Amino acid sequence: MTEKVQFDRLDTASGHQVGVITLNAERSLNSLNKAMLDSLYEQFSEWQEDSKIVCIFLQGAGEKAFCAGGDVRSLRQSVLDGDTSAPGQFFEKEYRLDYLIHTYPKPVICWGNGVIMGGGFGLMAGADFRVVTDTSVMAMPEITIGLYPDVGGSWILNRLPAKIGLFMALTGCRLNPADAMYLGLANRFIDHAFRKNVLESLQEADWSGDHYQVTSDVVQYYADNSAGWLPYSKIREHRDLIARMMDKSNFSAIIADLKALETEDSWLEQARNIALTGSALSAVVAYEQFKKSRYVSLKEVFQSELVLSINCVLKGDFQEGVRALLVDKDNQPQWAYPLIEEVPREKVVEMFTPPWGESANPLSNL
Repeated sequence: MTEKVQFDRLDTASGHQVGVITLNAERSLNSLNKAMLDSLYEQFSEWQEDSKIVCIFLQGAGEKAFCAGGDVRSLRQSVLDGDTSAPGQFFEKEYRLDYLIHTYPKPVICWGNGVIMGGGFGLMAGADFRVVTDTSVMAMPEITIGLYPDVGGSWILNRLPAKIGLFMALTGCRLNPADAMYLGLANRFIDHAFRKNVLESLQEADWSGDHYQVTSDVVQYYADNSAGWLPYSKIREHRDLIARMMDKSNFSAIIADLKALETEDSWLEQARNIALTGSALSAVVAYEQFKKSRYVSLKEVFQSELVLSINCVLKGDFQEGVRALLVDKDNQPQWAYPLIEEVPREKVVEMFTPPWGESANPLSNL
């Protein structure tokens, strides 16, 4: 059986090595399962201490996706089979991996070709060089499956201008490469045809100097040669409208504005429709988590997300959302609460209550 994550060492002209990590689950758009997360965490940790490794290049197999998220179908099935510990084990390892990438002491290039969603967004967010290509599509569409933007999303999206992060959380809107660059979710645009050239240039480089500078020089060269091909940004076009809708004193007013939105723009209309048909419980949880996460550290965000994510799977709309969208594919989810106004305050409190009681948060030692 082919390994779902492949690890390669590329020798450089200066006697060093570039570590190449390939998510190799092409049929599932490189979605992450627990075994893949374990392998990734182990290899990142090992290469962190390996003096020969000067740079990490993270990519997805195939042309369709870097990573479409977590393997939520398997996670749902584990819970249905009676393994209520599965969500905690999955999310704890995923968040440890994401945090490790955010704090990694060596340059990390993430080649975000194709679909970058959910867990793929989490892997990419911590990389030093976050590359989008001509085919990149980025989104955090968790509201459609009864989750919310996790993998550090509470921290990352909160720092976007004009409350665009909240708009992304509520609408699952799709970002093209120009959107990702405009928001800083990506910091290099390189045509996908240059991928092999980038790897070859990393091998040919002299790594005897500052490794971040060497990596930057290589990546920037190809970014400069791709500059003319960047598409048009929908986020930039609609920034003021999004800001007006999201900058309200309460959540009901935001939803009211989305309901009242009249537009002939298909991108905006799709975003609006997702916001109004997604899980109301997830929407309320996402909004509350945004408020709570505004001024806390990344470490604290991952700790709070572990609470929420476990509760969403075991007590929220997750199982029904995954069933409707990805298992039965009837696209007719029966959400626990049809409207945000119907979500009881005590249910929201329950979602934010640690499922391990008085014990320490499993991520307290991040």
